[in-house]
Amino acid sequence: MTRTGIAVLWVASAVWSFDPGSEAARLLGSDAPAPLAIDATAVAATSRPVDRPVRVVLREGAKALDVELRGDWIANGGRVPAGDVSVRLEGAGMSVAWVGGGLPVAGSVALSNGGGSFCLDRKCYRGDLRLEKLANGIAAVNHVALEEYLLGVVPGEIGRRLDPRFAEAVRAQAVVARTYTLRSLGQYSGKPWDLRDDVRDQVYEGMKGEDSLCSRSVRSTRGQILVDAMARPIDAFYHSTSGGHTADIAEVWPHKSARSYLRGVVDTAPDGRAWGGAVPVAAWTERWPVKLLHDSVRRDLTEALGRRVDPGEVRSLRLEGRDATGRARKLVVVSENGVYEVPGDRIRWALRRPAKGRPILRSSRFELEIVNGEYLAEGTGYGHGVGMSQNGAMGRAHAGQNYKQILSAYYPGTVLKALEP
Repeated sequence: MTRTGIAVLWVASAVWSFDPGSEAARLLGSDAPAPLAIDATAVAATSRPVDRPVRVVLREGAKALDVELRGDWIANGGRVPAGDVSVRLEGAGMSVAWVGGGLPVAGSVALSNGGGSFCLDRKCYRGDLRLEKLANGIAAVNHVALEEYLLGVVPGEIGRRLDPRFAEAVRAQAVVARTYTLRSLGQYSGKPWDLRDDVRDQVYEGMKGEDSLCSRSVRSTRGQILVDAMARPIDAFYHSTSGGHTADIAEVWPHKSARSYLRGVVDTAPDGRAWGGAVPVAAWTERWPVKLLHDSVRRDLTEALGRRVDPGEVRSLRLEGRDATGRARKLVVVSENGVYEVPGDRIRWALRRPAKGRPILRSSRFELEIVNGEYLAEGTGYGHGVGMSQNGAMGRAHAGQNYKQILSAYYPGTVLKALEP
C-alpha cells in the first residue's frame, strides 16, 4: 500500500513472547477500548451499494497482453469462447483476437464475465475485464464488485494462513481495506481506474491470493466501513508496526491536512510492551560505513525531497526534532553545495537500507549516531505509523480484543457504518 504500510506475513506457527491466556486476563482487568457500535442508518455520504464495481488497473503501458478466459464471456454483445485472447497494439488502436474471432478496437473493449474468470500473467481474477488503448500503450483494468475485490486484497495486506486467534485483527483489516477503497474511488482524475494493484494503493492478487480465514473475515464484516463525524468514509491509512505509538498524520506528511482520528495514540499493552512487539520488525538496527551512507544519500536526496537537487559531496547527517510519538521530524544533510532538510516520513527514502534492492528505512522512529566509523541507526516500528498497526491489531486480537475495539483504538472518534445491501 502507498499510504498503506508493509504487512508482515504472519503464519500459523508464529511465536509470541507472551501467553495469550494471561495477557487476555490482564486486558480484561484494564480499560480496553470501547467497541464501536454499527450504525445501519443510510446517509447520502455512504449510500453506495455494497457490490458497486471497483476499477483496478492490473497492467499499464503494455505493448501486448495475453489473457486466458475461463467460462462464459461476452464482448460487444457477442459471445467470446473460453481460451486464450491475444491483445496487440495495431496502428492507432489495438487488436483483440481469440480462437475463431476477434475485432479491431480504437479505444476500449469490455469483456463481460458471464460466470467465469480471467487470468493474466499467472494470476486469475473475478469480475470483468476492460482493455483500454491509452497514449502509453494498453491497460488492463479489472472491474470487480467491492466485496470480491476485498477477497484478493486482505490476504496480501495482513497475511495468509494466520492463526485463528488473529481473526479479529483480520476483520479489522477487512473494514479498513473496504473503507480505504471507497475513499479512493475516483482519485486518479482522467484515468479509467480507481486503484492500482500494488503498494501504491492496496496489494491485490486476485483469486490466487485468496485465503479462507481472510475470506470469512471479509464476509462477516460485509458492507461495514468507518466514517467520520460528517458520515464520510475516513482516510483509512494503516501500516505494519507502530513500535509502541502510532503517528500523527500532520507530522508524518506535513502536506496533508490534520484528521482528528489520525492523531498518534499510545499502542502498548497493559504490561507496558508495545502491541505487536513480539515480531522481528518491532525493533531494528542498521549500520552503514560513513562514506557508503553519504554516497547513498547523495544519490537518493532528489527522490526524498521530491525535487531535483545536486548536493555534491555529503559531509554530515543528523536528526533534528522529535514529535510527540518519538519520530524524527527532519534529517539535516550538510553537503558541498548546501544544507538540505528532509521532513517527516521522507527521511526513510533518504536513508535506504544496505540490503538487496536498497529498501527504504523501516520507520522514522529511530536514533542516528556514528559509532566506530559507522552510522548506527536503532529504531522501532515498520511503516509510516499512521492509523492502524497491523501487527498491533494482531497482538490485541491475540489478547482478546474484538475488531470493534481494535478499530476504536486506532481510529478514535470514528463510527462503524453499514453500507446499503
